[in-house]
Amino acid sequence: MPTMVVEIHVPLLPTPDLQDGSYPFPWIEEVEDFLSDLEDQGDMEVFD
Repeated sequence: MPTMVVEIHVPLLPTPDLQDGSYPFPWIEEVEDFLSDLEDQGDMEVFD
Protein backbone atom coordinates (compact mmCIF):
# COMPACT_ATOMS: atom_id res chain seq x y z
CA MET A 1 0.00 0.00 0.00
CA PRO A 2 1.42 3.45 -0.87
CA THR A 3 2.25 5.88 1.90
CA MET A 4 -0.04 8.86 2.32
CA VAL A 5 0.94 12.03 4.15
CA VAL A 6 -1.80 14.31 5.46
CA GLU A 7 -0.93 17.74 6.77
CA ILE A 8 -3.47 19.56 8.91
CA HIS A 9 -3.47 23.34 9.15
CA VAL A 10 -5.70 25.15 11.60
CA PRO A 11 -5.81 28.95 11.76
CA LEU A 12 -5.09 30.15 15.27
CA LEU A 13 -7.07 33.34 15.57
CA PRO A 14 -6.87 35.70 18.55
CA THR A 15 -9.30 34.89 21.36
CA PRO A 16 -11.14 38.03 22.44
CA ASP A 17 -11.70 38.64 26.15
CA LEU A 18 -9.22 35.91 27.18
CA GLN A 19 -8.43 36.01 30.88
CA ASP A 20 -4.79 36.57 31.84
CA GLY A 21 -2.90 33.28 32.07
CA SER A 22 -5.55 31.31 30.16
CA TYR A 23 -4.53 29.05 27.28
CA PRO A 24 -6.34 30.27 24.17
CA PHE A 25 -6.42 26.90 22.35
CA PRO A 26 -7.39 24.12 24.81
CA TRP A 27 -8.96 22.06 22.00
CA ILE A 28 -5.49 21.38 20.58
CA GLU A 29 -4.84 18.87 23.38
CA GLU A 30 -8.07 17.03 22.49
CA VAL A 31 -6.96 16.75 18.85
CA GLU A 32 -3.49 15.54 19.91
CA ASP A 33 -5.05 12.91 22.20
CA PHE A 34 -7.30 11.71 19.36
CA LEU A 35 -4.35 11.43 16.96
CA SER A 36 -2.27 9.69 19.62
CA ASP A 37 -5.02 7.09 20.07
CA LEU A 38 -5.04 6.45 16.31
CA GLU A 39 -1.25 6.16 16.33
CA ASP A 40 -1.41 3.63 19.18
CA GLN A 41 -3.65 1.46 16.97
CA GLY A 42 -0.71 1.20 14.56
CA ASP A 43 -2.43 2.48 11.44
CA MET A 44 -0.68 5.82 11.32
CA GLU A 45 2.22 7.86 12.63
CA VAL A 46 2.12 11.41 13.91
CA PHE A 47 4.99 13.76 13.09
CA ASP A 48 5.20 17.04 14.99
